[in-house]
Amino acid sequence: MMAKFGARLLCLSACLSTSLVQAESLPLASLGNLELSYTQPQKVASYEGSALPAQVARLPGNDYWVSTPENIQQVTFLVGQGQNVAKGQAIVRLTGPEVFHFLAQVEAAGSLYQLAKQRYDRNKPLLKNGSISAEKWREISQDYFSSHLEYEHMQHFMEMVLSTDEATDSLVISAPVAGIVKLNQLNSPYMADSQLFSLVPAESIRVQINVPMSQSTSLSAININQCHIAIDSLSAIADGAFVSAWSMPVPRECNLLLGQQITVIPEYQKAVYLLPKNSVFSWQQESQVFTQKADTLAAISIDILGSTPQQYIVASDQDLSQMQVLSQSVAAVKGILLGLGGE
Repeated sequence: MMAKFGARLLCLSACLSTSLVQAESLPLASLGNLELSYTQPQKVASYEGSALPAQVARLPGNDYWVSTPENIQQVTFLVGQGQNVAKGQAIVRLTGPEVFHFLAQVEAAGSLYQLAKQRYDRNKPLLKNGSISAEKWREISQDYFSSHLEYEHMQHFMEMVLSTDEATDSLVISAPVAGIVKLNQLNSPYMADSQLFSLVPAESIRVQINVPMSQSTSLSAININQCHIAIDSLSAIADGAFVSAWSMPVPRECNLLLGQQITVIPEYQKAVYLLPKNSVFSWQQESQVFTQKADTLAAISIDILGSTPQQYIVASDQDLSQMQVLSQSVAAVKGILLGLGGE
């Protein structure tokens, strides 16, 4: 008896499987008096996807850093955090006896450099005629180049010094480049080489967005309110199911703040189709549509990428714009395929 039951079950499974496979198409004559109407999908070159979280961030590696030359007793910032500053604008005042100690070092380094240069220039002809040894020339050269490097290092900092005030033992540092200022506001003393502030150039302020890998290669731009920004680069390293993308520099008229968390509408550059929602049905865990081919309705699979209030945005490996897609009585046709009869 168990053998008979098993045979019947196997037969039922085979019949069901055959029915599902054959359900991909249906002769129009078998639909009786069902009212059928069709639509021709609209093909578009790009589409807007579902909203994604994003952040206004600085492109790594492009900040300009400014540090203290010495231990500083008092640091007074002259601009606000995140302010957009111009090149040469006063940023911070350093006050304390260490300030003029540093200025004295700069003056001394300049004098030592000049002495070393004079000695170098004076002895260079002597090396050519053999009047001094190679060992002595190496000593002279080392003294010259080390003093030169030390003086140049100090001079790079002095190029940012806007003014000095002996009465208050202070100096004012200006912005070496234009950009968004990030102040390093400490609750402890500023030691030598402590970061004072950094500047983020305007062209480094971007929108960073994590986009699904399946759609990453077609991402072309993002929209924030009325602000449209093109995509500049895409990471070649995945973070789970997502890939990080960076926009082009954020235009000032977008009124976005560095560090701001936002929601963006991604724009994908890919040929897709717009279909009425009532044309789409589910079959064997896939989204499908019926297309008319001669006297037959054939079901083809599609991928739903997004939606509007009335339509689905879909992708297909076939050119749907050249097909007639069923838009009326879709549920009834599916019911007939399942053996449930019409509406």
